[in-house]
Amino acid sequence: MKRILSTMLFVLFALAGLAQEIKMNETTISDYLPLLKAKGYVPFSFDVSTIKGKDVTIHIREFVNGKEVEDSPRLLFPYRFPTNGDKLVIGFLPSETDSLAQYCLNWENTVSWTCSLKLCPIYWESEKKYVYSYVARPFELTSPFEKDTFIPLVFYSSHWYDAKEKVTRCCGENFINPDLSSNVALKSPHYYIIGIKFY
Repeated sequence: MKRILSTMLFVLFALAGLAQEIKMNETTISDYLPLLKAKGYVPFSFDVSTIKGKDVTIHIREFVNGKEVEDSPRLLFPYRFPTNGDKLVIGFLPSETDSLAQYCLNWENTVSWTCSLKLCPIYWESEKKYVYSYVARPFELTSPFEKDTFIPLVFYSSHWYDAKEKVTRCCGENFINPDLSSNVALKSPHYYIIGIKFY
């Protein structure tokens, strides 16, 4: 009887071991996304099919300590252009220079452009050094949109220094309120807003 019980226990443990087996998967494109993000590639994709065929302008607005700088907003292109695609992608790329951010704008079947944004350092008091650290987030999109009205799409903001915890932070909402009432917008010392107008 003991021999039968021992055999049964051995079989049960063997089956339990098989149930916990780990297998190798085939790598897919989605597996590369966190790796690309870790290296500085951050894309945002927008469905712009409802304004296809309309003229648009692309705007960059810069803010320091909550106030828009004097020469902002700036046009990415100095003219309106007609749109021919259903998708707009705004993405950030790795930069070779700490003080500049590289971003790419691609409007399907219309235009593709790569440009840079000048960044501002913050002083990390506990480490006694200046650092550049920024995060990109999308805006909440609340429709309907009106002609000749700025539509914010991407918010690119600096971290701020938390003196109490002695760390830099850029935590808060995943989506930014268009009225800039989000915690991140209120605390970030420097940020850019990338958006569009249609006509």
